[in-house]
Amino acid sequence: MTTMSFHKSTRWKTGLRRYFEYRDLGIVEATKGKVLAHVIRARESSDGPGGYHTHDLEFQMNYVLRGWTRVEFEDAGEVRFEAGDSWYQDPKIKHEVLGFSDDFEVIEICMPAEFPTENAQR
Repeated sequence: MTTMSFHKSTRWKTGLRRYFEYRDLGIVEATKGKVLAHVIRARESSDGPGGYHTHDLEFQMNYVLRGWTRVEFEDAGEVRFEAGDSWYQDPKIKHEVLGFSDDFEVIEICMPAEFPTENAQR
């Protein structure tokens, strides 16, 4: 099965974080829930940290398309990512989005497509 996603006809949705909007790339349906691939972009300006949390999943990686973001990871501290940068984060790693540019846009790929997110303590 061939799956395609066209920018001109896409619908952006709000999701886990109110300050981001999400564009599904059709991979969830194509893989029957095995993989999530979506574009996340800033919906409103960053007003501070987004909350320390974890995701219980097998795989998560991000590739920054535009803008920048600052993320704190429990094992690496604070890191700034800019357009062209990417990162893989271990399952259940504690992390927090500290801030992002108004034009921030990232591709995120996760396995499985649905996974729990839990608040975490520092």
